[in-house]
Amino acid sequence: MLQGLYDTVRDYNMLKKGDKVLVGLSGGADSVCLLLNLLEISAEYELFVSAIHLNHQLRGEESDRDERFCVELCKRLDVPLTVNRLDVMSYAEETGKSVEEAARDLRYKAFDAYACGGKIATAHSLSDNAETVLHNLTRGTGLKGLCGIPPVRGRIIRPLINTIREEIEEYLSVKGQNFVTDKTNLSTDYTRNKIRLEIIPKLKEINPNFMGTIQKNVQSLELENNYIAISTKEVYNSCRISKS
Repeated sequence: MLQGLYDTVRDYNMLKKGDKVLVGLSGGADSVCLLLNLLEISAEYELFVSAIHLNHQLRGEESDRDERFCVELCKRLDVPLTVNRLDVMSYAEETGKSVEEAARDLRYKAFDAYACGGKIATAHSLSDNAETVLHNLTRGTGLKGLCGIPPVRGRIIRPLINTIREEIEEYLSVKGQNFVTDKTNLSTDYTRNKIRLEIIPKLKEINPNFMGTIQKNVQSLELENNYIAISTKEVYNSCRISKS
């Protein structure tokens, strides 16, 4: 699995030697796997790896359990950890945003504040990207929405974006590394959960290599989207009239 991460980091030019990398650590399988993988390549890239755990305070004792797990994990791995508690509910009420949107806003604000100018690594996987593409498709979207989650966005990098969840869990099993599970991820009350738990398994019955197909489609659409953006900019610049 580590080779897949190497390939993704190289293909998207995610890291350079000496980078500071802040890992968003929830305690779930994906983020724990990401942290361990980055530590494995840290010597080669001369990385300074740290982590941040954001307690959204939405799941009571389970949220506190996740925080304790991340503290203990980073202590064992000797990884500097920042823990920040977010008042998501108050922010959602103040802004009129959904709880999910409010959590995302506060999460990325915290990432930016604590990254100290370095890279921010989030643990989005190919499985997450498949869910996003299908979610966008069902709501209606254009070419950009069909590209799903960008592997790189500014200082944000997603080294696991070409890795499926089964590979992540197998890697952790081989390492003997446990992780925490968010019980809300098992509920089909949320649209993304319904896509993950009900829709994608049906699509895999039709195409067992559904995830590989999504990956190839996304990569092709990314190339087309980038070509259109570059070509449009070139045409726009050629039509500009300079004031003299």
